[in-house]
Amino acid sequence: MIWLIRKDLLRFFADRQGALMAVLLPVVLASLLGMLFAPRAGNNTIDMLVADADGGEAVRKFVAAIDKSSNFAIERVDERQARKRLASGDASLALVLPKGSNEALKPSRMFSGEQGHATLLYDPSDSTQADIAAGLLTQLLMQQTMRGLSGGQSMNTMFSELEGELDETSSPQMRNFVASGKALAKQQGSGGGGEVEIEPPLSFDKSAVAARGPAAGYNSYAHNFAGMLLLFLLFGGQSAAKHLVTEREGGTLLRIRLAPLRPAVILLGTGGSAMVIALITTAAVYVVGMTVFGIRVASWAGFSLMVIAIGAFVGGFALLLAGLGRTEQQINSIGSFVVLVMSFAGGAMFPSFLMPDWLQTVSRALPTYWATQGLAAMTWRGLEAQAALLPASVLLASAALCAFIGIRRFTWR
Repeated sequence: MIWLIRKDLLRFFADRQGALMAVLLPVVLASLLGMLFAPRAGNNTIDMLVADADGGEAVRKFVAAIDKSSNFAIERVDERQARKRLASGDASLALVLPKGSNEALKPSRMFSGEQGHATLLYDPSDSTQADIAAGLLTQLLMQQTMRGLSGGQSMNTMFSELEGELDETSSPQMRNFVASGKALAKQQGSGGGGEVEIEPPLSFDKSAVAARGPAAGYNSYAHNFAGMLLLFLLFGGQSAAKHLVTEREGGTLLRIRLAPLRPAVILLGTGGSAMVIALITTAAVYVVGMTVFGIRVASWAGFSLMVIAIGAFVGGFALLLAGLGRTEQQINSIGSFVVLVMSFAGGAMFPSFLMPDWLQTVSRALPTYWATQGLAAMTWRGLEAQAALLPASVLLASAALCAFIGIRRFTWR
């Protein structure tokens, strides 16, 4: 037993790349988890579009208060732009303040029971962020409204407005509250004299911006299928790379090289086989998703382009691993590390909106990000075929780069 342990330890440390990956993999993944779930003071800003269709003074002050808040980073747009950007996945949250919002923001509306309505548009895959934003906006709204009651004149104006709204249906508590408030406003006090319900003058009605047309409506299965499918396709590419190394060690590649073929063509055949297997797997997975889980495709042309581009990337990724790894153990170490990090940071395993801002920026350099975004655009987002052009182009370019590096680095002995 001691001899076996000694042999395995020597082999482990002799394989320097494998030992390095065995140490780096848990360290990097643990660090990513720590950065994601640890308290992040100062790094919890919510990006939000703001569409002000009213333009009144009270609305402008409210928008300015949102802009000054450390919880939000806003961009002013109109409602049409906001809906377009949310539908395309370019933004995840938008506040629409319609006409009449300025009237609704009067302090007297807190006591009249007549709330105004603003719309909080959100990406259906980021519903948690919309709930958080609604609470923060309500808090800011109440602070801004109560700030207008700091002087006796403003309080007297508010209670005069309330008095003008009283009628035969008004409760005795409300009448008593208004009368006491007008008397105390001259002394800059706060009105009393009965229990009166106070509520925010403006409510934030959440509305998901979903696709329209053949793929109308958000489908969480379409969102999850894309990420998990990509993860296992990349592991399939890793398996293809290991088989190539096994054939080299068994002498199969040496016999194949006797054929009048260029070495690059032989390797491209391996990458092509990995691509075909990925295409078959993708087709089988989405057939189940469409028939059982109701996944719908907005554009078959764009969807087909995305599937082909993802398959090509898997083939190129297999050649890259075969070129970087000299043994099966090295390919296992390098492949598992790269696949898990790309899937995690690219949004295939974890919702990207919960990640730190810097990690969301870094993820745009990963093919996994473009693969998940492209599949989302062609399914539950319901976008047209041209929305698949950029993600597919990035994946095809990544496939070509991976294949080129893998072929140049591959050793036949």
